[in-house]
Amino acid sequence: RRILFSYIIIAPLLFIPLAIYLSQVIKNDHISKLKESLGIQAGLIADEIPRHSKDSLDDFCRRYKEKTGARVTIIESDGKVIGDSDELSEKMDNHQDRPEIQEASVNITGSSIRFSRTVQKDFFYFAVLLDEKIFLRLAVPLYDMEKAISSLRMRIAIASVITLIAAILTGLLQARKVTKSVEEIAAFSREVTAGNFKTRLFLKEKGEIGELAKNINTMAHELKIRLERSNEDRHRVEELLKNMHDGFVLLDAKGKVLICNPAAKKVFGVERDIEGRSLLEVIRNVGLTDIMKKVTDKEESVVQEIEIAYPKELYLMATAAPFYYPPQSENVSGVMLSFHDITRLRQLEDMRKDFVANVSHEIKTPITAIKGFAETLMAGAIDDRENALRFLQTIKNHSERLNSLVEDLLTLSRIEFGDITIEKTAVSLDDVVDTVFTTLRNKAGIKGIYLKKEIPENLGEIKADRNRLTQILLNLVDNGIKFTESGGVTVKVRSSKLKVKSGEKDAELLTLNS
Repeated sequence: RRILFSYIIIAPLLFIPLAIYLSQVIKNDHISKLKESLGIQAGLIADEIPRHSKDSLDDFCRRYKEKTGARVTIIESDGKVIGDSDELSEKMDNHQDRPEIQEASVNITGSSIRFSRTVQKDFFYFAVLLDEKIFLRLAVPLYDMEKAISSLRMRIAIASVITLIAAILTGLLQARKVTKSVEEIAAFSREVTAGNFKTRLFLKEKGEIGELAKNINTMAHELKIRLERSNEDRHRVEELLKNMHDGFVLLDAKGKVLICNPAAKKVFGVERDIEGRSLLEVIRNVGLTDIMKKVTDKEESVVQEIEIAYPKELYLMATAAPFYYPPQSENVSGVMLSFHDITRLRQLEDMRKDFVANVSHEIKTPITAIKGFAETLMAGAIDDRENALRFLQTIKNHSERLNSLVEDLLTLSRIEFGDITIEKTAVSLDDVVDTVFTTLRNKAGIKGIYLKKEIPENLGEIKADRNRLTQILLNLVDNGIKFTESGGVTVKVRSSKLKVKSGEKDAELLTLNS
């Protein structure tokens, strides 16, 4: 429609100036030829003018009008008309002020176009100054010229209308083609916007629209490739964040959450989506507030341990770093936070400290016993065979206990360095329990605690690491003796499960699949 409207507007704007220009050109050409023709006729008439006649020259002028068709007027130098072909000369006004007469008095010849009040018509006047100081003037009406110009204008108008109609028809056809192409391009763009990148734009037009269609197809193909790459990258990032054991949170410059992976939500006890919300509104933690303030103030990475009380007590190693987007930006665009759960490490560290303290205390007992019995033997009890053997057995038991404590320390060291291995073999559980009871029977007897085992005779051997199983049972039974005021410690197997129970309440200390 716009193209058609432009054709309708442009066509008249082109033809109207053209018509005016051509009319003026034809008018000027006609006047030029008319001036040349009247000049020739004036020369012929001038030779025939009676030079010394005192009578009116009206008849002479009428006679030459019949020959030339032009109005003939003879005027004296003072402007008096002495002859005219159309009017009585004596009744005519003085012509000295006529433009053509004034021009001829200076340039020999003169001409003008004006309305004649005498005959009430537009005339072209041509005057020439003769030797006798009289002027010969010829005048012809411009009716023929105006008729020719009007005819030309009519032809131009008709041609303009025809051209305008042709332009409108051409514009309609062109507009229809362009509109159809635009509609196809619009439909194609809607398909691409909807994610249908398989479609293609096929246009028959050549030139700019054809080139545009080609470029749009290329652009759609490139867009498809880039979106696929973007989706792949986004999927990789989502899977990475989803399967990370560490919590990860990305914040914008205002502290609002952009990304929060499942591990972070689990750590902070958040079940709903928190994207778009302020992290400090969702998670109120002094340590988290402090680390974010340090990052924004210093604009550098910060590593700091923080403690979480809800939903459960956790110790986290938080790493916060500013990020910039685009990379060359000087202003911080946000903060990246990662949280590594070190709760287990803290617990193990506390357990290690407690264990080392307990073992250090426990070592004193067998050392004191070994030293005491050795001194007793050295003091003369070695000659008492019965007591000497009992003392030596006690020394042996305490040395085994001491060896067990040293082995616990070595095991702890191996655990810390990740160097512990499990070697499973066929083990008699009954023998392992007897070994443990033999080692701890003296300690249990001192507190008045009995040791009891309830193991089915048909149990047979089990697959286990004998040393590790002995070590575990030794520690558990030892703890049972230590923390039981009365009663005993029982090791039993029920429903294929190994249980160690102690005290009058028979509390369960450990359950292991046998």
